[in-house]
Amino acid sequence: MIKRWLLARRSFDAPLLALAIALLAIGNPIAKGTFLFFGLIGANLAFARHRTWRYADTAFCAAIIAYASWSIGLMVFRNEPVNGNRMFSYSLIMLGFAFLPLSVSLVREPLDALILGSRAAILGVLALLPFDPMITGRFDLGGNAAILAFLAAAAGLAARLDARHPVYLLPNSRLWFYLSFVPVLLSGTRAAWFVYVLVALFDGLELIRHWRKAPFRLRSLALPTAAVLIVAAFPAGSIVSQRISAGMVELEQMNASGAAFGSMDIRMVMWMGALRVISENPVAGVGGMERMDAVAAAVSPTNAAVVASFTHLHNLFVDEAASNGLVGLALLMSIFAVFLVRVTRCSPGHLVPETSYAFVFLVVTFGSFHGVLLNEWMILSIFSFMTLILVAIRRDAFRARYRSSHAGAGG
Repeated sequence: MIKRWLLARRSFDAPLLALAIALLAIGNPIAKGTFLFFGLIGANLAFARHRTWRYADTAFCAAIIAYASWSIGLMVFRNEPVNGNRMFSYSLIMLGFAFLPLSVSLVREPLDALILGSRAAILGVLALLPFDPMITGRFDLGGNAAILAFLAAAAGLAARLDARHPVYLLPNSRLWFYLSFVPVLLSGTRAAWFVYVLVALFDGLELIRHWRKAPFRLRSLALPTAAVLIVAAFPAGSIVSQRISAGMVELEQMNASGAAFGSMDIRMVMWMGALRVISENPVAGVGGMERMDAVAAAVSPTNAAVVASFTHLHNLFVDEAASNGLVGLALLMSIFAVFLVRVTRCSPGHLVPETSYAFVFLVVTFGSFHGVLLNEWMILSIFSFMTLILVAIRRDAFRARYRSSHAGAGG
């Protein structure tokens, strides 16, 4: 009966996974439940059927387990409570992705699920766009504008990949990525803008390289497309200029008064205080539940209350080093290092390495100003992207091996 159910499940696994990816961008709890569903199946397979581990990338899973073990181990050593401990839940979510490849590898074309789900997510966010500004000044769907911006940018990167079996309304195109810039721009989140410049550079170089080979119909669209981009650049440039000017004003006011009240100046104060804390506790940090109090004590009394009111340091690297020490930071970075090595050595398409580099660039640039791994939605987005890419690479390797062995037998 169980075997019959598992076989029947394969017919709806792919659309269910694509739905979870789509709902992830708008923070729908169904996405969490779906990832939990696949994670539990993967954990069951890990202990009940050891052979299924061959479908997972061993180094990637080992890096996740090593980081989660260090993070959770420090919490246990410090006798930190589980209730209300967000760092504990975040570490558990990451640990779940060590088992997810085992269940996702049974899904038909898991990379297609990521790509098509991301394209549907972009359309969904754009459909909600006219309703949100009526309520708030920045586009945030009633939540956190920065989180929405990251999820939209991540969906844009996945959407630009080529699906093996695209559907009619969600065709293969790199334009999906630029379409995702609309909600990102309106969110006003500056840290999510850099990746669009990088990908535009990639696409520009690709266009120049293959300009003569492009069909005349596509080349004839170059001029009107450039005109549209120039027209759109004026309002976009105005928003960018306003956000940059606001940051410069904040820093000037802080230099004059010594007190931080804005967005950029508070970050600078927190980071300087965090570096003092890290220098005193370099190996294991001070713990996720103590780091903000420790940083508040390390800054000037004028800014101590403001710093203590924040829940994190708005910087991936500083936050991790202050919480789990430089060892924890190194283990965390090893996860991304393994991912980059894997996509460089073998990939199921030329766009995959390029897009994967841009994705890590997004995590780094965005994480330099926000707690990108201190929110369950962003954690799910980051690790689902990497996991599904690596599963696709693994499956393509198995397919190539199978074809070569059968070709040899036929010869």
